[in-house]
Amino acid sequence: MAIDFDNTLDFALEKIRNHEYHEFEIHPDEVEVTHEHDLIERYGNAKWAIVDLLNQKYGRKIDLQNWLDHKEDDVAYFLNEAGSNSLHHSEFKAPCKFHLWMGVYGFIIGIEQKGKGFDASFVNEHKIKTNEGAAFNFFRKCKGKVFFDDSKNTTTIFYKELLK
Repeated sequence: MAIDFDNTLDFALEKIRNHEYHEFEIHPDEVEVTHEHDLIERYGNAKWAIVDLLNQKYGRKIDLQNWLDHKEDDVAYFLNEAGSNSLHHSEFKAPCKFHLWMGVYGFIIGIEQKGKGFDASFVNEHKIKTNEGAAFNFFRKCKGKVFFDDSKNTTTIFYKELLK
């Protein structure tokens, strides 16, 4: 199973070793989104910035379009599925920040939301699907590891991929 409820950010950072960190602020305010155009632009730019940084550092060919074209690309799927869940289901209808840690042995992407968290272990156990996305289905079968800041009150979802 690619979902790991025992993993922590500290443990994952040890695994990727000697990381550099990037943060992309999307919607830090604790109010529901009202200016969607600006938000969507920041959101899209952040996803592409993460893709560009990963492609540059690791010589990858990640492309967000792969998610739309149903081509294999776990990073594109994670950014689009988890990001979309935050846009539609979080309390303030937007991710607060995207995080990226790039290390010697791999990378970690985090999507953080403010406000009320959700019970990721319950969603996973009961295979709850409230939209047309496939986030938890993808989380269960991706090549990397998906983990959470708190499995019962999740506000940040992480994707870790080891390269060596």
